Amino acid sequence: MKQLWKHLLSAALLPCLLAGCAAPEPPAETGGSADHLLGLTQEQRLEDYDCLVQTLADSYLCMGVRDRDNPGDLSADIFQEYRELIRESDSDEMFYSAVYSALFRLGTYGHLQIVEPDAYRAYCAAYGDGGIPDRAHWREVLTDPVTVRGYEKLQALLDTYGDTESTGDPAGTETSAASLHTLILPGGDVGYVKIDRFLAEHEAAYEADRAALWAFYQQAANCTDLIIDLTDNSGGSEVYWQQLLAAPLTDRPLSCTHYALLADSENNHPYIQDAFSPEELHPISELPDLPELERDGIQAATHFVESTLSVEPAAERAPFHGRIWVLVGPAVYSASESFAVFCQETGFATLVGQQTGGDGIGALDPVFLQLPNSGILVQFTMMFGLNSSGSSSEEAGTTPDILSPAGEPALVTALRAMEGDA
Repeated sequence: MKQLWKHLLSAALLPCLLAGCAAPEPPAETGGSADHLLGLTQEQRLEDYDCLVQTLADSYLCMGVRDRDNPGDLSADIFQEYRELIRESDSDEMFYSAVYSALFRLGTYGHLQIVEPDAYRAYCAAYGDGGIPDRAHWREVLTDPVTVRGYEKLQALLDTYGDTESTGDPAGTETSAASLHTLILPGGDVGYVKIDRFLAEHEAAYEADRAALWAFYQQAANCTDLIIDLTDNSGGSEVYWQQLLAAPLTDRPLSCTHYALLADSENNHPYIQDAFSPEELHPISELPDLPELERDGIQAATHFVESTLSVEPAAERAPFHGRIWVLVGPAVYSASESFAVFCQETGFATLVGQQTGGDGIGALDPVFLQLPNSGILVQFTMMFGLNSSGSSSEEAGTTPDILSPAGEPALVTALRAMEGDA
């Protein structure tokens, strides 16, 4: 759902907030004010906001990366600015606008963002019966009565603005054709597949993609080279690339291991218990000396785990046996980044293009921060992945094996490399 709040932020609300003025009034035709639709007292609004700030400080490890990227717009100043707006206004609408706007300005480092009602419903579907396994605390938070009531009230608040638009696919039902494109390039020697989203297994189009890719592998059986274009792929599910790309195209087990840091905070602890055994957790004091580890901003880290990406060959090997090239760029993030890391570390494919967006090591599902009074959820990545050198995956991303010259599409660079010209 393309929330009306996003239009307000870009067109009117955010400039007003930054100037310290009041949020716009609900349209007259709604017949009422949005000031108290969440049912919060001023004390509860401030308690929720302070909970947000404190929990991010002791649970979320990407703030240092964010502040290094934005030295003139530090997170501490942003948090204080929006707290003042809440303190000066007896309004639930202003409270939600302030939380939304603060997170908007912080950026989506480590998947940080407010969980809007459409995303909440999609998460409920994904983590419900028959959905993503071994995520008990995720389901517990989503179905907590405080969360459920909070999102009913939040939807009512948004409905005062006639907010009924949809992004078209909150439940993951988009068609395969929208995110997967295949062809054999002229000459017949090069197969090309462009994948713009790694669908999760529970999504309706996953099986359609599986069938389409297998048919494509048959078409490309006699090709010398295969190009996998991820330049517009910002992530999704690791299972997709493991089962539909890597497993059918390898004849041997492949794996790579990196470190990922964790903050065993009150918020994160039950998620850590869900995701890891005690034997997998190592005290941060035992982390090896890594030359490019930037410790500023990760003081809350208490443990690290060894994050392993591994793939076993599929029972039936695809008939293509040539060279594999993976096209990447700044949009490559999260699960698509984890595939880029895997390709480079294992030698599965040659990476071509521009520096990637990152956050692909330790790509565990984002965890939730529940605001105690409103029930509103904020999501963020709990794991802080490190590249082999110790640099932050979120901050540094991955440098391709072959960098494209400025202005040259990655596809052109890859085709030149095939001829030995790169």
